[in-house]
Amino acid sequence: MAWLESHQTLGRHRKTKRLARKLGITVPEVIGHLHLLWWWAMDNLPDGCLSELEPEDVADEMMWNGDAQFLLDKMIEVNFIDVIDGQLYIHDWHDYIGKLVDKRKKDADRKRESRGKSKERPKDVQRTSEGQGKDDLEDGAGNSTVQYSTLPSNTTTTADDLEKIEKAYSQIHRCLGLKPKDWPLVTGLLDQGISADTIIEVMTERHKKKVEEGGKVNGFSFYTNAIKEKHAQGKTEGRLDFLNDM
Repeated sequence: MAWLESHQTLGRHRKTKRLARKLGITVPEVIGHLHLLWWWAMDNLPDGCLSELEPEDVADEMMWNGDAQFLLDKMIEVNFIDVIDGQLYIHDWHDYIGKLVDKRKKDADRKRESRGKSKERPKDVQRTSEGQGKDDLEDGAGNSTVQYSTLPSNTTTTADDLEKIEKAYSQIHRCLGLKPKDWPLVTGLLDQGISADTIIEVMTERHKKKVEEGGKVNGFSFYTNAIKEKHAQGKTEGRLDFLNDM
Protein backbone atom coordinates (compact mmCIF):
# COMPACT_ATOMS: atom_id res chain seq x y z
CA MET A 1 0.00 0.00 0.00
CA ALA A 2 1.50 3.32 -1.09
CA TRP A 3 1.02 6.65 0.64
CA LEU A 4 1.09 10.27 -0.49
CA GLU A 5 2.76 13.16 1.28
CA SER A 6 0.03 15.57 2.41
CA HIS A 7 1.05 18.83 4.08
CA GLN A 8 -0.93 20.26 6.98
CA THR A 9 -0.75 23.70 5.32
CA LEU A 10 -2.91 22.60 2.37
CA GLY A 11 -6.18 23.54 4.06
CA ARG A 12 -5.08 27.13 4.61
CA HIS A 13 -2.97 27.62 1.49
CA ARG A 14 -4.09 30.53 -0.67
CA LYS A 15 -4.28 28.25 -3.73
CA THR A 16 -6.72 25.96 -1.93
CA LYS A 17 -8.88 28.85 -0.78
CA ARG A 18 -8.87 30.42 -4.23
CA LEU A 19 -9.92 27.17 -5.87
CA ALA A 20 -12.72 26.78 -3.33
CA ARG A 21 -13.99 30.29 -4.11
CA LYS A 22 -13.77 29.80 -7.87
CA LEU A 23 -15.54 26.43 -7.77
CA GLY A 24 -18.12 27.61 -5.24
CA ILE A 25 -17.41 24.80 -2.77
CA THR A 26 -15.82 24.50 0.67
CA VAL A 27 -12.11 24.10 1.41
CA PRO A 28 -12.62 20.56 2.83
CA GLU A 29 -14.36 19.60 -0.42
CA VAL A 30 -11.42 20.96 -2.44
CA ILE A 31 -8.99 18.94 -0.31
CA GLY A 32 -11.04 15.80 -0.94
CA HIS A 33 -11.24 16.33 -4.71
CA LEU A 34 -7.49 17.02 -4.92
CA HIS A 35 -6.55 13.92 -2.98
CA LEU A 36 -8.81 11.74 -5.12
CA LEU A 37 -6.91 12.93 -8.20
CA TRP A 38 -3.52 12.48 -6.53
CA TRP A 39 -4.31 8.99 -5.23
CA TRP A 40 -5.48 7.88 -8.66
CA ALA A 41 -2.46 9.43 -10.37
CA MET A 42 -0.08 7.50 -8.10
CA ASP A 43 -1.01 4.27 -9.91
CA ASN A 44 -1.85 5.63 -13.35
CA LEU A 45 0.23 8.75 -14.08
CA PRO A 46 3.77 8.28 -12.75
CA ASP A 47 4.92 11.34 -14.71
CA GLY A 48 1.91 13.42 -13.63
CA CYS A 49 0.99 14.26 -17.24
CA LEU A 50 -2.73 14.81 -17.79
CA SER A 51 -2.60 15.73 -21.47
CA GLU A 52 -3.90 12.39 -22.77
CA LEU A 53 -6.99 12.69 -20.57
CA GLU A 54 -10.17 14.50 -21.48
CA PRO A 55 -11.54 17.05 -18.99
CA GLU A 56 -14.30 14.56 -18.19
CA ASP A 57 -11.67 11.94 -17.28
CA VAL A 58 -10.07 14.30 -14.77
CA ALA A 59 -13.48 15.22 -13.36
CA ASP A 60 -14.41 11.54 -12.99
CA GLU A 61 -11.26 10.73 -11.02
CA MET A 62 -11.85 13.77 -8.80
CA MET A 63 -15.53 12.75 -8.38
CA TRP A 64 -16.53 16.23 -9.52
CA ASN A 65 -20.14 16.45 -10.66
CA GLY A 66 -19.97 19.94 -12.16
CA ASP A 67 -18.67 21.16 -15.52
CA ALA A 68 -15.46 19.27 -16.32
CA GLN A 69 -13.81 21.96 -18.44
CA PHE A 70 -14.60 24.60 -15.81
CA LEU A 71 -12.90 22.46 -13.15
CA LEU A 72 -9.82 21.96 -15.33
CA ASP A 73 -9.59 25.67 -16.18
CA LYS A 74 -9.76 26.69 -12.52
CA MET A 75 -7.16 24.07 -11.53
CA ILE A 76 -4.82 25.59 -14.10
CA GLU A 77 -5.70 29.13 -13.05
CA VAL A 78 -4.69 28.57 -9.42
CA ASN A 79 -1.65 26.43 -10.40
CA PHE A 80 -2.71 23.05 -9.09
CA ILE A 81 -2.11 22.01 -12.72
CA ASP A 82 0.87 23.37 -14.66
CA VAL A 83 1.09 23.97 -18.40
CA ILE A 84 4.59 23.05 -19.56
CA ASP A 85 5.45 23.06 -23.28
CA GLY A 86 1.79 22.73 -24.13
CA GLN A 87 1.33 19.72 -21.84
CA LEU A 88 -0.71 19.57 -18.62
CA TYR A 89 1.02 18.30 -15.47
CA ILE A 90 -0.02 17.95 -11.85
CA HIS A 91 1.89 20.68 -10.02
CA ASP A 92 5.25 19.51 -8.57
CA TRP A 93 4.20 15.89 -9.03
CA HIS A 94 7.69 14.42 -9.02
CA ASP A 95 8.44 16.12 -5.72
CA TYR A 96 5.50 14.25 -4.20
CA ILE A 97 5.88 10.74 -5.63
CA GLY A 98 9.35 10.71 -7.20
CA LYS A 99 10.65 8.57 -4.36
CA LEU A 100 7.72 6.16 -4.74
CA VAL A 101 8.33 5.77 -8.49
CA ASP A 102 12.04 5.17 -7.89
CA LYS A 103 11.26 2.63 -5.16
CA ARG A 104 8.82 0.73 -7.35
CA LYS A 105 11.39 0.55 -10.14
CA LYS A 106 14.05 -0.74 -7.75
CA ASP A 107 11.62 -3.32 -6.34
CA ALA A 108 10.73 -4.48 -9.86
CA ASP A 109 14.41 -4.80 -10.77
CA ARG A 110 15.09 -6.71 -7.55
CA LYS A 111 12.22 -9.13 -8.16
CA ARG A 112 13.32 -9.66 -11.77
CA GLU A 113 16.79 -10.53 -10.58
CA SER A 114 15.37 -12.78 -7.86
CA ARG A 115 13.21 -14.69 -10.34
CA GLY A 116 16.23 -15.23 -12.55
CA LYS A 117 18.19 -16.69 -9.66
CA SER A 118 15.24 -18.77 -8.45
CA LYS A 119 15.53 -21.01 -11.52
CA GLU A 120 18.71 -22.36 -9.91
CA ARG A 121 16.78 -22.88 -6.60
CA PRO A 122 19.60 -21.70 -4.28
CA LYS A 123 19.48 -23.05 -0.71
CA ASP A 124 19.46 -19.63 0.94
CA VAL A 125 16.16 -18.60 -0.68
CA GLN A 126 13.15 -19.38 1.51
CA ARG A 127 10.51 -21.05 -0.63
CA THR A 128 6.81 -21.56 -0.07
CA SER A 129 4.98 -24.86 -0.35
CA GLU A 130 4.15 -23.89 -3.93
CA GLY A 131 7.81 -23.52 -4.86
CA GLN A 132 7.96 -19.73 -4.95
CA GLY A 133 10.54 -17.51 -3.33
CA LYS A 134 9.36 -15.24 -0.51
CA ASP A 135 10.62 -12.20 -2.44
CA ASP A 136 8.29 -13.13 -5.29
CA LEU A 137 5.29 -12.88 -2.94
CA GLU A 138 6.02 -9.51 -1.34
CA ASP A 139 6.91 -6.01 -2.36
CA GLY A 140 9.54 -3.86 -0.67
CA ALA A 141 7.15 -3.11 2.20
CA GLY A 142 6.27 -6.76 2.81
CA ASN A 143 2.88 -6.54 1.10
CA SER A 144 1.53 -9.45 -0.92
CA THR A 145 1.85 -9.11 -4.69
CA VAL A 146 -1.35 -10.55 -6.14
CA GLN A 147 0.07 -11.29 -9.56
CA TYR A 148 2.61 -13.81 -8.27
CA SER A 149 0.99 -15.10 -5.10
CA THR A 150 -1.91 -16.53 -7.12
CA LEU A 151 0.17 -18.47 -9.63
CA PRO A 152 0.36 -22.29 -9.58
CA SER A 153 3.62 -24.09 -8.79
CA ASN A 154 4.85 -24.67 -12.35
CA THR A 155 4.85 -21.00 -13.33
CA THR A 156 8.32 -20.16 -14.61
CA THR A 157 6.98 -19.52 -18.10
CA THR A 158 3.80 -17.83 -16.81
CA ALA A 159 5.76 -15.46 -14.57
CA ASP A 160 7.97 -14.50 -17.51
CA ASP A 161 4.88 -13.96 -19.66
CA LEU A 162 3.23 -11.80 -16.99
CA GLU A 163 6.33 -9.66 -16.72
CA LYS A 164 6.44 -9.31 -20.50
CA ILE A 165 2.74 -8.35 -20.67
CA GLU A 166 2.98 -5.86 -17.81
CA LYS A 167 6.00 -4.18 -19.40
CA ALA A 168 4.12 -3.83 -22.69
CA TYR A 169 0.99 -2.56 -20.90
CA SER A 170 3.07 0.04 -19.05
CA GLN A 171 4.63 1.29 -22.28
CA ILE A 172 1.32 1.41 -24.16
CA HIS A 173 -0.57 3.20 -21.38
CA ARG A 174 2.33 5.24 -19.98
CA CYS A 175 1.65 3.96 -16.47
CA LEU A 176 3.34 1.84 -13.80
CA GLY A 177 1.60 -1.36 -14.86
CA LEU A 178 -1.47 -3.50 -14.47
CA LYS A 179 -3.89 -2.92 -11.60
CA PRO A 180 -4.60 -5.71 -9.07
CA LYS A 181 -8.03 -6.34 -10.60
CA ASP A 182 -6.40 -6.94 -14.01
CA TRP A 183 -4.13 -9.82 -12.99
CA PRO A 184 -6.83 -12.53 -12.80
CA LEU A 185 -7.94 -11.54 -16.31
CA VAL A 186 -4.40 -11.86 -17.65
CA THR A 187 -3.65 -15.17 -15.94
CA GLY A 188 -7.03 -16.48 -17.12
CA LEU A 189 -6.07 -15.79 -20.73
CA LEU A 190 -2.68 -17.44 -20.29
CA ASP A 191 -4.36 -20.48 -18.72
CA GLN A 192 -6.43 -20.80 -21.91
CA GLY A 193 -3.23 -21.20 -23.90
CA ILE A 194 -3.23 -17.69 -25.32
CA SER A 195 0.32 -16.51 -25.88
CA ALA A 196 1.79 -13.33 -24.39
CA ASP A 197 2.65 -12.19 -27.92
CA THR A 198 -1.00 -12.42 -28.99
CA ILE A 199 -2.11 -10.46 -25.91
CA ILE A 200 0.46 -7.74 -26.55
CA GLU A 201 -0.39 -7.58 -30.26
CA VAL A 202 -4.09 -7.06 -29.55
CA MET A 203 -3.40 -4.48 -26.82
CA THR A 204 -1.19 -2.48 -29.19
CA GLU A 205 -3.68 -2.55 -32.07
CA ARG A 206 -6.80 -1.86 -30.00
CA HIS A 207 -5.20 0.94 -27.97
CA LYS A 208 -3.97 2.70 -31.12
CA LYS A 209 -7.43 2.47 -32.69
CA LYS A 210 -9.15 3.74 -29.52
CA VAL A 211 -6.83 6.75 -29.27
CA GLU A 212 -7.32 7.56 -32.96
CA GLU A 213 -11.08 7.57 -32.30
CA GLY A 214 -10.53 10.05 -29.47
CA GLY A 215 -11.31 7.58 -26.72
CA LYS A 216 -9.45 6.25 -23.69
CA VAL A 217 -8.82 2.74 -22.39
CA ASN A 218 -9.62 2.49 -18.67
CA GLY A 219 -8.35 -1.00 -17.94
CA PHE A 220 -7.19 -4.36 -19.25
CA SER A 221 -10.77 -5.68 -19.44
CA PHE A 222 -11.19 -3.53 -22.58
CA TYR A 223 -8.96 -6.01 -24.44
CA THR A 224 -10.16 -9.42 -23.20
CA ASN A 225 -12.88 -10.15 -25.78
CA ALA A 226 -10.67 -9.03 -28.67
CA ILE A 227 -7.82 -11.21 -27.39
CA LYS A 228 -10.09 -14.27 -27.20
CA GLU A 229 -11.39 -13.57 -30.71
CA LYS A 230 -7.83 -13.23 -32.06
CA HIS A 231 -6.84 -16.50 -30.41
CA ALA A 232 -9.90 -18.33 -31.75
CA GLN A 233 -9.24 -16.94 -35.22
CA GLY A 234 -5.67 -18.22 -35.09
CA LYS A 235 -6.83 -21.70 -34.10
CA THR A 236 -9.36 -21.74 -36.94
CA GLU A 237 -6.77 -20.66 -39.50
CA GLY A 238 -4.41 -23.30 -38.17
CA ARG A 239 -7.01 -26.04 -38.68
CA LEU A 240 -7.73 -24.81 -42.22
CA ASP A 241 -4.03 -24.85 -43.08
CA PHE A 242 -3.79 -28.42 -41.76
CA LEU A 243 -6.75 -29.56 -43.85
CA ASN A 244 -5.37 -27.86 -46.96
CA ASP A 245 -2.09 -29.70 -46.51
CA MET A 246 -3.78 -33.09 -46.34
